[in-house]
Amino acid sequence: MTTLNVKGYEFTLENKGAFSSLYFNEQLKMAICFAEEEYIPIDSFKEMFLHISVMIDKTEIKHLVFDKQKLRTFHQPSMEWYFAVWKPSMKSKGLISHYKILPKLIWFEKAVEAGKYEIFQKFSKEILNGITITYVNSIEQAIENSLLNDTKV
Repeated sequence: MTTLNVKGYEFTLENKGAFSSLYFNEQLKMAICFAEEEYIPIDSFKEMFLHISVMIDKTEIKHLVFDKQKLRTFHQPSMEWYFAVWKPSMKSKGLISHYKILPKLIWFEKAVEAGKYEIFQKFSKEILNGITITYVNSIEQAIENSLLNDTKV
């Protein structure tokens, strides 16, 4: 599928990897990254998010939805790179709203919380200053939240 329609907004496929896919809607200034497998090797994980880094140099991206519902493996080194390296570098380029859709697995949610705790111990919570992370249940909810936040600005 090269397009995705959500709440009347058309998202275009920007990158399709073996483990994830990336869609973008210019009107919303929103990218959606889907985990397509139960596990994403760190090299493939970084490749997808580095693709966003290249995109953001060409077009404004204010909102990122990361749909992790298919994941069944939590990988701390990937999360550490994502939180401590990638997110702060994207903040300086205007990507400050991050929406997460987690798998409906309590142990996964606990692993995320424990992972964040470890990262904050190592790097401090300051690494996320100016970045908003919102956990949502659907892409539709992320779009609604982003539209509400954009009208507040």
